[in-house]
Parts: sequence; structure tokens; C-alpha cells
Amino acid sequence: MKYFSLIILLFLSKFTNGQNAPRVESNFDNIAVFDDFSYATDRWEQNNTSTERLIISDNKYRVERLVNSYFTVALTNDVTSIADFDIEATIILEHNSSNKFSSGGLIFKAQRSGDGAILFEINRYKQFRVSIMKKGVIHALFSDENNGWIKSKNLSKKGENKIRIVTKGNVFDVYLNGKFQRSFIETSYKTGRIGFFANSLSSIEAHSFILKTDGLIELSEKQIDETGETENSGGDETYTELVKLFRDKIDKQNQEIQRLNQEITICKSNLSLDTSSANAAKSLEKENAELKQQLDSKTNQLNQANKRLAYLESMKEDIEAQTNGDIILHLTKLLSEQKEETNQLKEENKKLKEEIRALESGN
Repeated sequence: MKYFSLIILLFLSKFTNGQNAPRVESNFDNIAVFDDFSYATDRWEQNNTSTERLIISDNKYRVERLVNSYFTVALTNDVTSIADFDIEATIILEHNSSNKFSSGGLIFKAQRSGDGAILFEINRYKQFRVSIMKKGVIHALFSDENNGWIKSKNLSKKGENKIRIVTKGNVFDVYLNGKFQRSFIETSYKTGRIGFFANSLSSIEAHSFILKTDGLIELSEKQIDETGETENSGGDETYTELVKLFRDKIDKQNQEIQRLNQEITICKSNLSLDTSSANAAKSLEKENAELKQQLDSKTNQLNQANKRLAYLESMKEDIEAQTNGDIILHLTKLLSEQKEETNQLKEENKKLKEEIRALESGN
């Protein structure tokens, strides 16, 4: 029983260390790249368009995505493919008042096809996230909760943050500001490119970039491709091809977004027209109801006037049979006035009917 307990303790100890201690034991002593961006080189692309901005200036490399779609990548030109490495980069994530979810960081194991890579990013809320891109679709690696974002007390909310990624084979160790964060395993890609990325409506400033290797890879003459086989470095041509693939995919995505925005604008316009027509119809219905009420009132008055007229005519006939001429003249005058009033009411009634017919034909 004592030996069994000892075995259990050793197992738990090993399991705990695997979760809370680095897993990559290799030493990366060969500094292949050291860049403090004190001057512009061919290593990093510089570009300034309506969708992105890549500029080396004032001892920093600015990587900025200017539109609210996809993201911008900046891959090293002289490291066309690498498998095992130790990357350390110091970056500042700029706060964007128009996008409280801005983020950015590192991209590595980026594939030549342009639709595969591993992304490590931080945001303004002291959180980090690791995502895997396969066939152009990005998924959070650790958890689906909170979109994969994980809180870290080691991150600074403002100012510089030092990100370090160490990988050997399929194992990755993550360090933030010199503190080990966690390990993870990802088997999708053996090798790939490395660099920076900024998410949509986000910008980062890189102040340093250090790449260390174990000395087994010659970065200048021969490279290892994604299948793990050795080949001659394509150098600039391969890098240009990869960047072009990324650009093409981003452009297609932007075109699709523009098409959808146009459809949304058309739908909103149609909705506005429908709303205006509905409001106009309601207004006309209200006016129609008021005119109908007036018509009913005038019709009632007309009926009463007709009854009075019939009564007066009857009285006239009776009085004419008498010999009193003054009374007859007076009644004749009253009868004339009543007829005139009746004719006016008929005319108003006619006009109201015409207005109602016009409104009904308009509806």
C-alpha cells in the first residue's frame, strides 16, 4: 500500500509539473535574428494602403489594420520556414477608441498556402489567446468560452509587453513578461513562417524581435519546408508568393464584405420606403375617417332640412287656400330661404363625397 501511494504521488507530481512548468527542454543558443528596428531592412515589408499600414520608424515597427475585416500580417523575409525556435518580441498594443476589442501579437507556423497558421494575441484587458487557422477559418485553441480569451496577471494593461514562444516539435511554451504562462500541443503544422499580426481595426508597435534556434538550421542557404524535407531556399520569391496569397484572400474577404454592406444598404432603403408608405396610408385613412364623419353630419342636416321643407310646402298649400295674402308672402319668403339653405347643404355634401372618392382612389 505504501508503494502504491508513492507511485500515485509521483504520477500526480509529474502531471502537475507538466501543467505548471515548461515542457520544452531544448536550449536555443543560436541568435538567428536580432532586430530593434533602428533602421529599415529588407527583412520586414513596408506598406501603406487604405486597408493596412506597415512602417519602420523611430526604432519601432508599426503593424496596423485600418479596416474592420480580417487581419494584417507582417512575415519575416529572411526566415522562409522554421520548425523549432525561441521567439521573443516586445510589443505595445495601441488602444483604439473605435474598437474596444482590438488585439494583436505574433503569427508563427504560417503556411505557404496562406490559409494556415498559429496566432498568439493579447488585448487591452490583460488577456491572451492562442488560435489555429485551418483553411482560412480561425478557431480558439484553449476554450470556446469568452471567445478563447484567458486572463493573465503577468500582462500589462498599458505599455510594453514581452511575448516569448518556445517550441520543439509539436510542443509550445508561452511566456509573458518573463513569466511562464502555460504549454500546449499543436500537431497541425511542422514548420512555417513567423512574424507579427494585427487584428481588424487594431495596431501594434514592435520594439524588438529576437529569434533563437538550436543551431541545426541554416537560415540563409537551406530551409525546411512544411513537410519536413530539405530544399533550397526560395528566399524573396517564396516570401512574395506567400504574402500575395494572404493579400488575395484578404481582398476577396473585403469584396464579400462590401457586397454584403451594399445589400444591407438596399434593404434599409426599401424598409424606409415601406415605412413612409405605411405612414402615408395611415394619415390618409385618418383624413378619410374625419371626412366621413363630416359627410354623415351634413347628410343628417340635409335630411332634417328636407323634412322641414316638406312641412313648409304643406303649410303653404293650406295657407294659399286662405285669403290672408301677407301670411302667404311671409311663408313664401321662409320657404325660399329654406330652399337656399338646402341647396347649400347639398353642394357641401357633393364636395365631401368627391373628396372621399379622391382619397379612396389614392389609397
